[in-house]
Amino acid sequence: MATVNLNNPQEEIITGNDNIVIVDNFQSIRGGRTLDVTGYPYNVLHAGHVIIKDADGEYKPMPLTGDGNIVSLGTIVGGSEYTDGTYTDVPLTGGTGTGAEATIEVEDGAVTKVTITNDGKGYAVGDELSATADDVGGTGSGFKVPVTAVTTVKDEYASLPADHTYAGILIASIPTSRPLAGIMVRGTVNVNASPFPLDDILNDVKAALPLIVFTNDKA
Repeated sequence: MATVNLNNPQEEIITGNDNIVIVDNFQSIRGGRTLDVTGYPYNVLHAGHVIIKDADGEYKPMPLTGDGNIVSLGTIVGGSEYTDGTYTDVPLTGGTGTGAEATIEVEDGAVTKVTITNDGKGYAVGDELSATADDVGGTGSGFKVPVTAVTTVKDEYASLPADHTYAGILIASIPTSRPLAGIMVRGTVNVNASPFPLDDILNDVKAALPLIVFTNDKA
């Protein structure tokens, strides 16, 4: 089980948002729990973060994802026999990520310009991207372009890991160097003030934690 040294020097963290995201706290896990923060990318866990538990009873912060959005592309290999024209929101194929789209310009049968219109997620530097001929006029082959830069900021919740359950909501912001957490299991959370968007997991969290009410209070 994870442990924490409570004699560490105090660390200053900004807690001004804590009482905005935690509207009411009617019940919490008695005595709190020490979180296993292995792999968590930031120095502070903010109030409102979803807390999960594995099959062995270890409590953890909900993992994050969202890095790997395409920032820039490299030198284009234009290919040949494509149909001249400008094609918008073309799905890009290949690479390790998903969701990237681009405006592709073709001149003299070769791709000459690629402008990202949807940066996708999960891509890595060095990925080679292309597009199906059907999306670029119906003919042609050989076009590819490398990814040269991606984002590294994790800014959304990942999927719930296998053999884990939703355990509660972090009551107050804490440093990951001393991860003793107060975990709410009954109360009210303002979704608009949550540290990361809850949209993709909210229905599952509500089903697992029926005593927590999630509101959309405006500032």
